[in-house]
Amino acid sequence: MQRSKILLFLAVLSVSLVAVCSATAATKSDVTSFNIIGKIAVDRTQVDVHAMVEEISEAIKEEFAYYNYYSLKPISAEENMEGKDIVDIVHFPKVTIQGQEEYAALVELWSAKDDYFLRKLSPKYGINAPWAVSVYTVSGATLQMLSVAHPEINISGHENELTDYIVVAALNPMAVSKVGYADLSGFNNLRFNAHCVKLAAQMKLGVKSALNYETPYDWDMGSNFYSWWKPQFDVADLLTGAEITKADVANLPQSVSMPSVTVPNASAADVAGALKAYMRMTMPMYKTGGPMAQFNGLVREFMGELFAWSGQIPFDGCYDNPMYDPSNPMTGDPFVDVYFEDVADMKAQLPALLNMFFVPMWTGNNPAAMPLTTQGWKFPRAFALGSNEEVQIIELCTMFYAEMALGTGMHHTPAMPCMAGVYQDGNDAVAQMFTAKATFSAFFKDSVNAMSLMNMEVQTYLFALFPEVIYNDVAAMYNGAFQQAGIDQRFEIRPFK
Repeated sequence: MQRSKILLFLAVLSVSLVAVCSATAATKSDVTSFNIIGKIAVDRTQVDVHAMVEEISEAIKEEFAYYNYYSLKPISAEENMEGKDIVDIVHFPKVTIQGQEEYAALVELWSAKDDYFLRKLSPKYGINAPWAVSVYTVSGATLQMLSVAHPEINISGHENELTDYIVVAALNPMAVSKVGYADLSGFNNLRFNAHCVKLAAQMKLGVKSALNYETPYDWDMGSNFYSWWKPQFDVADLLTGAEITKADVANLPQSVSMPSVTVPNASAADVAGALKAYMRMTMPMYKTGGPMAQFNGLVREFMGELFAWSGQIPFDGCYDNPMYDPSNPMTGDPFVDVYFEDVADMKAQLPALLNMFFVPMWTGNNPAAMPLTTQGWKFPRAFALGSNEEVQIIELCTMFYAEMALGTGMHHTPAMPCMAGVYQDGNDAVAQMFTAKATFSAFFKDSVNAMSLMNMEVQTYLFALFPEVIYNDVAAMYNGAFQQAGIDQRFEIRPFK
């Protein structure tokens, strides 16, 4: 009996040491954005890939709902802007990439173990939650494009493997820890990273079980094993994203990645309710015939044409001026001529153009006299996080910006959608966001690398500007909600420079 106890103690100690060592190594080293769990080659002429994405995501949700994997459970929400009874899977809009329609669905998970860390560390970290597993399609043409972002991966001799796939991937918990929990220090950092190592293992186990036993497909779940004499090619390596480094995290202090505003003597639930009320109130303004429809259309037209511009010939465009008022000469002419001689000229002119049209919308210097956004945003769902009612999460989405982001590849879906959150800090409520700048810098690095290596100077510049537009849109949403609710605090609106 004594010997059994000693053996059991040693076994537990060994497992603990492995977890701690893994956590320590992961904290100090670079980490990949996404963990590829399974993939399957598909023939789109023979199968309905959209239906397959739906079926597979449902199977994963059901697996975690009914079986215990480190107490991870799917997040379901009754509150949404779709009029649905419940939303337990996030369905992304279909996006055309490289001429092929792509689909994705997201299953988000939360564990009772997470509740412990949220209480122990700080409710401010709720904005980084929950954990995400995505099911998405990817084409051979997209894989070829992504290979440019990974010059270290030699696809020579494996071109036949660049075909159509359905892929299941998880947002790497260690990447979330590295980016969203960067200010943790000492023992808390070590403990939380050990928690993330367990999460990653249990998410992988649950997903593999769902794919093997709840779907009829023959999945490729090969490990990313590298023999000591020659690296082995694996399509999954093109989909893990670029590694997140210490330098990336150093460039993302919390004031940038998770800006916040404290609302004194307020309830987190009330402040979150004000944000949702603002979104419901303003959404009709952006629909056809609404007062913001023209501005909405201008942004789509101009940004779409600019992203498609090669920079090799002058950019020459003429657009309706949505601010034009014939009775007010200060609003300018009915049309706006935009002419860029070259990329350098675009960089010199564009900030002033965006400030001229976007900043008045964001700051409330417009006919509506309230902060408005460049597009109509909605929340696919909102929920109180886990058993901690003090943390309110609102997931944000707008079709136009989602399509632009996903146009770089559906493998980025585990890092989406945009997140807003409100948590209780004593008698005060703290409104915060996890910015697109943080998301893009950490989880879209491969796209930036590819554009840079392909000499896509226009798109590389715009991709750096894009997160600032989204930040100001979310800030304007909060500020509009604050104004409607009689709250004096405001998020900073950041003009372009």
